[in-house]
Amino acid sequence: MLYSFLVFVIVMALAGLSLWLMSVAVSPKSPHPVKEDTYECGLPAPEPIISSVNFQYYFYAIIFIAMDIAGVLFVLYAVGKGDPQFGWVFVLFAFLLMIPLSYVMLGGKKE
Repeated sequence: MLYSFLVFVIVMALAGLSLWLMSVAVSPKSPHPVKEDTYECGLPAPEPIISSVNFQYYFYAIIFIAMDIAGVLFVLYAVGKGDPQFGWVFVLFAFLLMIPLSYVMLGGKKE
């Protein structure tokens, strides 16, 4: 078991290293103002533009990911164990997940 874990760690380390080396090999080497200029619909921008990212739905995405992971955990528990003795732990976990969900749904973070 330890051998297979070490093989996994070594393979993942080599995969990460090879991906990093490939990104270094194919990345642009000489930055130029024309390459870094902001374009709108393929044309140069008429005035200087401050590039910003809209985070309006960021919190909804985080909540969706949390609920998705919780759903997967619930299904795995139901299929694997199915023991009602530990059901209260998952009820508590679901309640703890409802706190950020209610915060978002009641309009907590609107930027």
